[in-house]
Amino acid sequence: MVKTVLTDEDRRNLKILAEEVPKLRLLFEGFLETLEILSDTALMESIRASEKDIQEGKLLGFKELLKELGLDEKEI
Repeated sequence: MVKTVLTDEDRRNLKILAEEVPKLRLLFEGFLETLEILSDTALMESIRASEKDIQEGKLLGFKELLKELGLDEKEI
């Protein structure tokens, strides 16, 4: 049977690794989600159309939306 001996430096490195792995996992998951979005042509087309609407000022503020829907802010 082989006995493993860890130095203080090994222990520090393992502690750092244990702290960083969850962060790396979240980063990787975010990267995968980004790739999924970028590969969805319908979604990307919708995002581009929305960006165009923003640039052209085709937006309603909250109060304008309520007015268009015939709602009073107090009703919500």
